[in-house]
Amino acid sequence: MIITGDDFGLSPAVNAAIERYHRAGALHQASLMVAAPHVEEAVAIARRNPQLRVGLHLTVCTHSPALHGLRFAFLPRTALRAEIERQFAAFRALDLPPTYWDGHMHLHLHPVVLRLTLPIARAHGFTHTRLVREPGPPALLPWIFARLSRAALPHLRAAGIGFPDRTFGLRDTGRMSLAAFQRAFDQAGAGTTEIYFHPGTEAVPPEPAQLAALATCPVKIC
Repeated sequence: MIITGDDFGLSPAVNAAIERYHRAGALHQASLMVAAPHVEEAVAIARRNPQLRVGLHLTVCTHSPALHGLRFAFLPRTALRAEIERQFAAFRALDLPPTYWDGHMHLHLHPVVLRLTLPIARAHGFTHTRLVREPGPPALLPWIFARLSRAALPHLRAAGIGFPDRTFGLRDTGRMSLAAFQRAFDQAGAGTTEIYFHPGTEAVPPEPAQLAALATCPVKIC
């Protein structure tokens, strides 16, 4: 079980919440936005909490992921490749160990973005990423990301990149309550499960102590 906090570095509130959850034993890793306005504070938090694993939250759009997805499919890719390289290089320049990457709005799974990212990620020593495959009733967004994740699988396997068996957080984005975490834990099953949320911005987040008490199963950090 891996519990991830996204948008590390976005704001003081997000940074403080990530540290609070981690110190309570309720959060294992945080995905860092290297171009965010409070990235230096986030790095300071990471340094004083060495057990907090930090990954790269690749950010290739800030709004309208559908529009950006169309642009990536049809426009020249030189600028996009350069931006991806810049973010991976910026992460390494922070002297943080390369571990995993994911994507803001999950655009790291866009086929063009993924193909451009894989050689860059491997060159910088990254070994894992996030697939978005969330069990549950049929719904459009989970279906879209399940298809993108399925298409990504052969490329990730060929590149030797690891990924969780299932990921929760998409259906409850912005409202990851204790009940939502309980549902995710109940459906975790065998293998590696990732649950992600947005500390400091969720509408009805569980208290760190509540979540830590819930997460009593052994934690496997890939």
